[in-house]
Amino acid sequence: MSHTLDSIAKELGLSKTTVSRAISGKGRISEETRKKVNEYIKEINYRPSAVARSLASNRTYNVGLVVPADSALGEMPYFQTLMTGVCDRAMEFEYDVLIILADNDGIAALRHAVSNRKIDAVIVSRCERDSKVINFLKESDIPYIVVGNPMEEGVPYVDHDNEGAASRMIETLIDAGITRMALIGGGENINVTLSRLEGFKKGFINKGLKADESLIFLNMHKSARMDSVLKESIAEGAECIVCMDDMLCNSVLNCLHNDGISVPEDIKLCSFYDSNLLSTSKPSITSLYFDAKKLGGQCLEILMRNLDGESITSQTLTDFNIQMRDSTL
Repeated sequence: MSHTLDSIAKELGLSKTTVSRAISGKGRISEETRKKVNEYIKEINYRPSAVARSLASNRTYNVGLVVPADSALGEMPYFQTLMTGVCDRAMEFEYDVLIILADNDGIAALRHAVSNRKIDAVIVSRCERDSKVINFLKESDIPYIVVGNPMEEGVPYVDHDNEGAASRMIETLIDAGITRMALIGGGENINVTLSRLEGFKKGFINKGLKADESLIFLNMHKSARMDSVLKESIAEGAECIVCMDDMLCNSVLNCLHNDGISVPEDIKLCSFYDSNLLSTSKPSITSLYFDAKKLGGQCLEILMRNLDGESITSQTLTDFNIQMRDSTL
């Protein structure tokens, strides 16, 4: 038998409003009546519909996940894995996830979702400098959290220790006898690029060395210069090409292959981010492994705690592994 608020109210001899108040925990009713209703709905295993829950609690039971509108980024395993972590954790809280495309090129979809109360909270999946997304959320009355260190006071975030991990990777390579490295990085407007760049430099400093600034190349995600940059690096005596992420590393690997340059025989290769793009590549690529699914789940949990009255705090996840593979042997 299907139970509704009407049928429960009739069975208990109460008004529909009283039953709704008892279930939501809001409104002025006696503790005896509240207990009577809750014991009955537990007995009949009643679960309020999504609409009923929303009306009773003044929530939408939707959380917005803001992802960049750049279609190329949609193909990156990182965003897919992060999204899985958010969605899996959201199900445990009986929440749905609304994907919102927004970045520094436009925030219309986010503005619409917030102003029309389509969502209860927001996760920002990429942290840009002078972010229009974050600036809008700071002015809005909605809980939010950012994936990545915004490098700004008062903005809540969860991030991996990208700087510390990158530094550890470089120190490990130097210990293996590799001291001359080229760095291939992404957009300078993305905060994780800056964190990994700082870690790259600190790795050398911690070993009493200095990174060669002439072998650092940023803004390379959509660059037509990749082939010439790699040839320049090899001509300048680079022993290893260090890539900031899996997509860049995959592009580098393809470029080297097309030029007849063998990894690791002619040049060594590693990445500051591992994914299934690299875990199955031939040759296998030395890389840093972070748990992006855990990162997404942690963001969702913090938001849920905030909605329940706790204050949001920023967190840095320090667990990572260096996957030493053939490409740097």
